[in-house]
Amino acid sequence: MSRQSLVSLASAMLLSAACSSSAPDPMAESGGTADENAGRSSAIAGSAQLPTAGATASAGSSAAGANGGNGGSASRGGSGALGGSGAGAGASAAGGANGGVGGGAHAGSGGASAGSGGANAGTGGGAATGGSAGAAGSACPGSGHITYTLAKSASPSATEQAAYDLITKAMDRAITYYDCYTNITKKESVSYVPSVETADGNINGSIRFGMNTTYMDYRSAIHEIAHTVGIGQASNWGSFVSGGLFTGSHAAAQLKAINAKLATPLYAEVHADTQHFWPYGINQQSEVKSEADLIAHCQMVLAIREDLGL
Repeated sequence: MSRQSLVSLASAMLLSAACSSSAPDPMAESGGTADENAGRSSAIAGSAQLPTAGATASAGSSAAGANGGNGGSASRGGSGALGGSGAGAGASAAGGANGGVGGGAHAGSGGASAGSGGANAGTGGGAATGGSAGAAGSACPGSGHITYTLAKSASPSATEQAAYDLITKAMDRAITYYDCYTNITKKESVSYVPSVETADGNINGSIRFGMNTTYMDYRSAIHEIAHTVGIGQASNWGSFVSGGLFTGSHAAAQLKAINAKLATPLYAEVHADTQHFWPYGINQQSEVKSEADLIAHCQMVLAIREDLGL
């Protein structure tokens, strides 16, 4: 799997908004019924029931390759975002041509073994994200390919540059999950638009981040990517929402499979409104309590897309 962030020197684009919010609890967007908001307050997605894979990872921390400085950066897996038992992948990649990439986004146990020596050891550690080891060191089951272009001012101000840096970090990390746990291909056009209250995404592939840096976060980015691939945006979305529930059979089956692994499921049914679904819609950043929640989000998005015929 690969992903790339292409930077154009165009002015920040003004793209149509999906929705925005000034809610005190960080949210990717507003919108939704009172029941949704009330429900989310208890929707501690995954909570402590599902352990965080790679929580103690220090991806690429001791890589000594030519590009060792890249090791462990937020856009390369942060603290082992998908690292699992590949926490030390970058370390074993010491001496590799691209050792710094070792231990990156998809470097699980498979990446670790790939990074143990050889001219391309460093690339193996993070597999140039080709080691494809996911949570808890398991192989990435998906084959997603999300790419994006971030529009930039030709001569950005300090504020604009800071925003570009945060947005890039957020998008890069969000994409690692979609690439690893879905088979979705999508080209995104990302922009920094100060007038946008929070952040929004549109099925045309546009994602806009406003000036509030709270939302320049990978969880918000994951939520907005979901909109660009059809969540709440597909033309037939409304036909699957009835009585506050998403009625698609694939989504129901996927939630049942997720719930089967939990001692106390969050919801027995998939809830939805005109734009969102829950649980696992990541409609609020606080919903993410473990990496399992992010994986469940990807699984639910795939199932819902199947119901939508996408």
